[in-house]
Amino acid sequence: MRSCNWFKRLRRKSYFPFAYQIMIPYLILVMCTDILVGTFSYTSLINSKTESTQTNMKRTLEQIRDNVSYNVRDFNRIGNQLFSSTTFQQQLQVKDDPYHVLDVTLTGILPVLETTTALSVNNLHVYVYANNNMMKEVYDKASEQIQDKSYSLLNLNRIANRTWYQEMLVSNKDNVWRQVEADREWGNISLLRKLISFYDFKKQIGYLRLSIKLSDLFQSVQSYKITEGTVVRVLDKTTGQTIYDPTPNQTVKLLRKPLLQIQEDLPNTNWVLEAVVPRTDLKKEAVRIRNMMLIICSLSFLGMALIGLIVAKYFARKVKRIVTRIQNFQEGNFDIRIQVPGRDEFSLISIYFNRMANHIEELIREVFIRNIQKKEAELNALQAQISPHFLYNTLSSINSLASMGDITRLTKMVTGLARFYRLTLNEGNMLISLSKEIQQVKSYIEIQQIKYADRFSVNYDIDPNLLELHIPKLILQPFVENVLKHAWYDERIHIRIVAEWQQNEVVLKIIDDGVGITQAVQQKLKQLKSEENEYSSGYGIRNVDQRIRIQYGESWGVSIFSRLGIGTTVVIRIPLPLSLLKEMKNSNLEDVKR
Repeated sequence: MRSCNWFKRLRRKSYFPFAYQIMIPYLILVMCTDILVGTFSYTSLINSKTESTQTNMKRTLEQIRDNVSYNVRDFNRIGNQLFSSTTFQQQLQVKDDPYHVLDVTLTGILPVLETTTALSVNNLHVYVYANNNMMKEVYDKASEQIQDKSYSLLNLNRIANRTWYQEMLVSNKDNVWRQVEADREWGNISLLRKLISFYDFKKQIGYLRLSIKLSDLFQSVQSYKITEGTVVRVLDKTTGQTIYDPTPNQTVKLLRKPLLQIQEDLPNTNWVLEAVVPRTDLKKEAVRIRNMMLIICSLSFLGMALIGLIVAKYFARKVKRIVTRIQNFQEGNFDIRIQVPGRDEFSLISIYFNRMANHIEELIREVFIRNIQKKEAELNALQAQISPHFLYNTLSSINSLASMGDITRLTKMVTGLARFYRLTLNEGNMLISLSKEIQQVKSYIEIQQIKYADRFSVNYDIDPNLLELHIPKLILQPFVENVLKHAWYDERIHIRIVAEWQQNEVVLKIIDDGVGITQAVQQKLKQLKSEENEYSSGYGIRNVDQRIRIQYGESWGVSIFSRLGIGTTVVIRIPLPLSLLKEMKNSNLEDVKR
C-alpha cells in the first residue's frame, strides 16, 4: 500500500493533463500559421514593390539613355562634319604667304567653325589644333566656362607635350570622351578626335576637341525623378569611376546602405547609367502593413488561446475521471468499471475498457504465447540465413580435382563435405553439443586444407568438461571462414580455437595471427551489430551474434578484438548452465584434493 501511495505522489508531481498537451500543439499551429501567412504577405509585398520599382527605374533609365544618346549623336555629328569636310582640311594645311594664310583663316576656316558650332543644340566649345605653324591662332579666353557656342583655332604644338595627348597617341585611341585640361575643374567633358588627311589617310593634319558641360550633356539625368531617395549617375564601365553625379553627397550616404541597383548602357560610349535606391525605402509601406498584421495576428492568437483553454478544461475534466478509474484498476482493483454517459469518444473508451478488463487474463496468456512463438520464429529465421555459399566453392574444387584425376584428395574432400553437412543439419535441432561443433569445424578445415594446400595450421584448446555443453550450431565455422578469406598476411597463417569457462559463462575464442582489422572496419562491425534490420549477407557476425542473443538474452553475444598487423580475436560468450557449473566446481575441488 505504501508503494502505491508513493506511486500516486510521483504521478501527481509529473502529471500534465493531456488536454493541455493537445492545446499546446494547437496554439503552436495557430502561431506558425500566423507567422507563415504574415511572412508570405510581407515577402510578397516587398517583392511586388521591388519589381514595380525596378520596372519604373528601367523605363526611366531608357528615357534618360535616349536623351543622352541624342546629345552624344549631336556632338558626333558636329565632329563628323568637320572631319569629313575636304575644304576645311585643305584650308588647315595651307602654307603660303602669311597674308594668304590669314585670309584663308578669316574667310574660310573661322566661318566654317562658326557655322558648325551653331548647329549644336547645346552650348559647346570647339577646339581645332592645326598641325600648321603658319596658321594664325584664334581663341576665346572664356572658353573653359562654355557659356555659349564658341570655338578656338590653335596650333598643335600647344598640346604636343601634354600627358593626355601623348596617352591618346600611344594607345591609338580615337573619338573618345575624356576630361582633359581644365575640364574637371569647370565640370566639362571633351570628345577627342584626330583630323586625318583624306589624301593618304595616314597624315595627321590636326586634332579636334569638342567640349561641353556635363550638366548639359546629362541634363536629363537630373531632370527625371524615379522615386523619392533614388539617385541616378553616370559611370565609366572600364574603371568604375563616376563620370557625372548630380547629387554626390546623397550618393555617398546611400552607398553605405543596402541598395537596389539598375544599370543601362549608353550606346557608342564607354558609359553606363546607374540608378540606386535604398532597400529601406522599398520596405516602408511593407513595414506599415507588417505592423498591422502583427497586431491582428496577436489578437487572433489570444482569442484562439482563450477558446482552447476553455475546451481543454472541459476535456480534462472527463479525462481525469477516466484516469482515476484506470489508476484504481492498475493498483489491483479489477472490479472497477468505467461508466461515462453520452455518445462521444469518452463513452466508447469506457465500453472498450470494460471489455478489456473482462478478458485481461486471456489476453495476457495470448500475448505470452505469442512472444514465445515470435522468439522461436526469429531464431528459425536467423538459422535459415545460413547460406551454403562455401558449398559452391567446394563443389568447384571437387570438379577441378576430378578433372585432374586426383582421386585421393577428391575422396577426402567429398567425405569432409558430407560430414560437415550431416553435422550442420543436426537432425533439424538448433542446438548442438560442443564436441559436434568442434567436429564440424574440423570437417570444414579438412576441406579448406585441401584447397589451400596446408598453408594454414589449427590447434585446439578445449576444456573437456564443456564437450557435452549444448550451444547454437554453426557459431564457430563462420569465423574460421572469415580468417581464411580476409586475414592472410604472409604465406602461412595460424588459427587457435579455445573453449573455456570463466565464473558463470562459457567463452569460445577464434584467434588468428593474420593481418588484423583496421579501426574503420571495426567501427563498421560495431554499427552492423547494433542495427535493427535483418542481416542478409551470410552467416557472419550479425547472424551468430543475434542467434546467441535470442537464445540466451541481450547480455551475451560476439565481441571482436583486433590490432593491425598482429591478429584478431573473436570472443563468443554464452551462459554456463547451473547444473554444469556445479559439476565443474565439484570436479575442480576433487582435483585440488588429489
